[in-house]
Amino acid sequence: MKSWLLKTAVQHIFKGLPRAEWWNSLMQRYVTGGLRLQPYGEFQMKLRACRRHFQYYRSYSRKPRDSFFALEIGTGWFPIIPVGLHLCGAGRILTYDIVRLLQPNTFGKVLEYFCLFAKTGELDKILPEARRERVSEFIRLASPPLKISPSQFLKRLDIHARLGNICDLPLDSGSVDLVFSHGVLEHFAPSLLAQAMAEFRRVCGPSSVMSHFIGMADQFSFSDRSISPYNYMRYSARAWRWLDSPIIPQNRLRVSDYIQAYSNAGFGIVAREDVNGAESDLANTKMSSEFARYDRDDLLVLYSWLVARPVNAAGSFCESLH
Repeated sequence: MKSWLLKTAVQHIFKGLPRAEWWNSLMQRYVTGGLRLQPYGEFQMKLRACRRHFQYYRSYSRKPRDSFFALEIGTGWFPIIPVGLHLCGAGRILTYDIVRLLQPNTFGKVLEYFCLFAKTGELDKILPEARRERVSEFIRLASPPLKISPSQFLKRLDIHARLGNICDLPLDSGSVDLVFSHGVLEHFAPSLLAQAMAEFRRVCGPSSVMSHFIGMADQFSFSDRSISPYNYMRYSARAWRWLDSPIIPQNRLRVSDYIQAYSNAGFGIVAREDVNGAESDLANTKMSSEFARYDRDDLLVLYSWLVARPVNAAGSFCESLH
C-alpha cells in the first residue's frame, strides 16, 4: 500500500476517536515529523511570507495605517506570521482557528528562533521592516523560563488567538485593515469558502487589503514521493470523499475557482503570483472527467498568492506579478 493511502486510512480511524486532532498531532510529532520546526526551513519561509503580506498591505491599501488591525485565518501550530506583523508595527491582531493547536513545546520553538534570528542579524535581512524597539521588547518577554501559556504570551503582543466560526465574526463592519492566511483556504469546502469570503467582505473597509497564499498541490505528495502534486485529480468526487483526509481535507479547487469566489464576494484582484508544477507531472496524470472544464494553465498552478481589495476600492484594476 502506498504511504499516502496508509496515512489517510489512519486519519479516518483517528476521526472516529475522541480528540481526533490530538491523535493526529501525535502521529505528526512522532511518525511523520510534521511538527519539527526548522529555523532555516519553515520558520524562515514563514518570515519571508510575513514580509509579503505586510508589503501587500502597504502597497495596495489606499490609506495604510501604521498601527493596522489584522485578521489571520488559521493560527496553526506556529504563529510566526502574526508575531512578525506585530514586530512590523501592527496594532491588534486576531488569529482564528477551528481547533486549538497552540502548544508550549511547539510555540517555544517559535520564540527561540525569533530570538536567534534577532541576535544573528538574520531577522533584519529577512524582515527589515521589524521595529527595533518591538524586537528588543519581544526578546525581553521571550526570555526563559516562560511560565505562561502561548495564548497569554501572544496577548502581551496584542495578538489574540480565538476559536470560532469565521463566517460569523464578532467584529464591526469595515473594522479590519488586513485579512490574511497562509496555506489555509485550500482546506475550505466550496460552500464554506463562499460564506467566509462574504464575511471577509463585511469586515473589510474601502482601504482594506486581503492577502492569501493558497496551496493547490495534493498534500499527500509532500510525504509520499511516489505520487505527483496532481495526484488527487485522478479521482472522482465520490471516490475522493473516501481517500481524502477527514482531519485536514483538501477542496481540490483551482486558482480560477478562488478568483471567482473573490469576485462573488465583492473583491477585485490587485496582485497575483502563481507557481506552476512540472508539465510532465500533469501530462502523466490521468484526470477524472470532473477536471475537464479547466484549461491546462489553470490545472498547472500548484500555489498562488492572491491579493485583493473591496470592489468599490479596486474597481476593475488587476495587476499581475508574473
